[in-house]
Amino acid sequence: MTKAKIILFILWLVNFPAASVPLSALTANSDTDTTSRPAINLGLHGHYGFIIPHSQDIRDVADSNPWGISTELSIHFTDSASWQYLQAYPRLGATFAFYNFDKPDVLGNAYALILYVEPFLSAHKDFSLSFRLGAGIAYMNEVYHPTINPDNLFYSTKISFPLVANLMANYRLNDYLLLRAGATYKHISNGGIRQPNKGINFPSASLGIDYALRTAHFPQRQPLESITGKKERHYLVAILGTMKDRKDIPTDKLPLVGVTAYASQKLGRLSALTAGAEWVADYTLKEDLKDRGRHEDFQRGALLAGHELYIGRFRFSQQLGVYVYAPAKARDPVYQRYGLEYHTAKKVYWGINLKAHRHVADFLDVRVGLRLK
Repeated sequence: MTKAKIILFILWLVNFPAASVPLSALTANSDTDTTSRPAINLGLHGHYGFIIPHSQDIRDVADSNPWGISTELSIHFTDSASWQYLQAYPRLGATFAFYNFDKPDVLGNAYALILYVEPFLSAHKDFSLSFRLGAGIAYMNEVYHPTINPDNLFYSTKISFPLVANLMANYRLNDYLLLRAGATYKHISNGGIRQPNKGINFPSASLGIDYALRTAHFPQRQPLESITGKKERHYLVAILGTMKDRKDIPTDKLPLVGVTAYASQKLGRLSALTAGAEWVADYTLKEDLKDRGRHEDFQRGALLAGHELYIGRFRFSQQLGVYVYAPAKARDPVYQRYGLEYHTAKKVYWGINLKAHRHVADFLDVRVGLRLK
C-alpha cells in the first residue's frame, strides 16, 4: 500500500474528515509519485493561555492562566496523491501533552495523548501555514467531588477526551529545524459520561520547534482546477446543534438546534467574504424564561458577515452576527462566530463553530451542510 493510501486508510478508519472517501478508493492506483518519501519529525512546544468562562457557575474558577508543554512525533507526507486529496501536504502525528491549569487544588493537571492530522499550505516554501485537528484521551488528577472538590464543575471523571484545533505559522530555519508559532484551541470533557461535565475550553498561544529525524523534499504542485484563483461564488446551507448547560440545573443539559445559510464569494485562492443568516432555538433559554415567568419567544435570528480562510479542503471562518429577531434580549446585540469546516469533493461539509459575545463564549456547535453551487 502506498503512502497516500496509508493516510487515506487511517483517516477513513478513525472517521476523520476523509471518511467521505469510500474504502474502495484506497485500492485505486492513484499515486504516481512512488519515489517520494515522508519526513519524520520530532517536536517540542510550549503553551500559555486562559480558560473561557462559558458558564456563570465556573466564572470564578475559570480565572486562571493554564500553561503546558508537549512533545510529538509526526510523519509528513510528500507524495502527489496526498497533495491532490487535501490540496496541501498533510502530517499525521501523535502528541503527549502536560497541562497545568493554574489552580492545583481545584483543577489540577491534565496528561493527554492526542492523535492529529495537520495539512500544510505552501510546505515547499520557507514560510508556511498549517491547521491541525486532533483528538485523544487524557488523565485528569483533580476531579469534581461533592465534598472534597465541589468547585470543579468542568469534569468529574479521571479519564476525559481532549479535542484540539490550531492555526500555526511555520518558518524553516534549515533542512532540519522548523520554528512554529500560533494559536491553539483545546477542549477537554468526558463526553457526558458523568455530571457535572461543563468541559474546559482553553485557547493558548503556542511556540515550539520541530527537528527532522528524516528530511524530505516538498515539490511545488499545481492545485486542482476547482481550487485555483477563480473568483467563484458558493451558496451553502447547514443544520447545527449541541447540548448546552442549563442555568437552573447546572449539572444538566438541554438541546440547542438551528439552521444557517450563507453565500461565500472567493477573493482568490486563499480567502473569501461571506454573508448570510442563521436561526437558533436554545431550549435552555426556554426553560430560563419559563422559570422567570416570562413568555417571550426563545428563538433568535441573526444576519452574519465575515471572512473565510482556505487551507486545502479546510475553511477557517470568522463572522460577526447582528440579531434581527430576539424577543428575549441577548447579552449583546452583536456576537462573533469562529468556525472550522471540512469540505468534501461531493458538496458535503461539516465542522465545529464557536459563538461568543465579546470574550464570553455562548456555545460550541457541530454542523453538517451542503454547497448548493
